[in-house]
Amino acid sequence: MLHWLAHRLGLNRCPQCETLVDYALDGLPETQQDSVRKHLDDCPPCREQVRDFWQVREGLGLCAKQQDIPQGFQAKVLARLAEEDETPFRAVEIKVQPFKMKGWPRFWVTLGPLFALMSVVMTVVAAGALISRGRAADNPLASLSDAVLSDPHAAKVTLVSALSGGAAGSDASGNLVLCPGMDHAVLRCQHLAPCADGQNYGLWMQAPGQPPRRLARFVVDSSTGCSHLLQLDRAFQATGAVDFMVKRESAQGGGDTWLKGSVQL
Repeated sequence: MLHWLAHRLGLNRCPQCETLVDYALDGLPETQQDSVRKHLDDCPPCREQVRDFWQVREGLGLCAKQQDIPQGFQAKVLARLAEEDETPFRAVEIKVQPFKMKGWPRFWVTLGPLFALMSVVMTVVAAGALISRGRAADNPLASLSDAVLSDPHAAKVTLVSALSGGAAGSDASGNLVLCPGMDHAVLRCQHLAPCADGQNYGLWMQAPGQPPRRLARFVVDSSTGCSHLLQLDRAFQATGAVDFMVKRESAQGGGDTWLKGSVQL
């Protein structure tokens, strides 16, 4: 009804109701039938009206009184068929409307592969995190060393050789990283002489106004280089200019200073 009123008021360009009725009854010329058929493909209201007219046509056909076939009707039909067989063949064009996917199916077909790729990437990242966590759990010393090195408040000390030029160990060097409040430190050294039996190295510090204090002991097996996570005697706390020393010690104590360095805390 609304569609018919809109047409009467000139609000749309749909065919008139009478034209749709004739189309439903196949009463229009062939060209006009094709024009209306194309319009119905894009106009749901007109398509609904034509469907209603078809139902009415079917209902009228069922209600109509049945008539007996007149005499000679069969012969006329056969004669007409014979005439049709003699007419030249006319090609019929069949138009197939392309399938258009809409709604959620179109959404999943378009973006489904992207979501699948993202799921694979997230799975790989999660697996890598689990493996890294497992490795860290298997090697707690490595985790502790990483915590010391990554602490933003860590004090980093450059150690240089304390021996005179030309002497053994004069090219020794190292780096020391300590964190205030932590009882561990990371020490990396190069060209320290390997420890003999009964020998070790000691890490010492001297704060302003205080006597030297040994923080930790360690052993060097190779002169090419070594890296140690040292267990300090207590949590590191200091302020001001602090001096650090690496001494080679014997079982009797004492020894020469091989490395030295200082830092302002």
